[in-house]
Amino acid sequence: MDTVFEKLQITKSDLDDVRLSRPVSVTDLWDIDDRIARLERIAERLEQVVIAFGELYREERVKGWELILRQMMKAEDVKRGRYGNRTG
Repeated sequence: MDTVFEKLQITKSDLDDVRLSRPVSVTDLWDIDDRIARLERIAERLEQVVIAFGELYREERVKGWELILRQMMKAEDVKRGRYGNRTG
């Protein structure tokens, strides 16, 4: 005895196509749109944070090099006798 699907010659891929073609409700679309907008806002905030971290890293790196150079110059001045009080 043939089933209804065999009589109509409906295959499994035909059933899958029908399942995929079901309409999506408008509320689901609005929910998806809200989620996408939220993800876009999160991505923008993350981009701003990355930029801020980059600037902070550059500033701190420059400050570090300035301190190193000042100490080197101070050591050189002390060595040549141009820094601090000299006794003797």
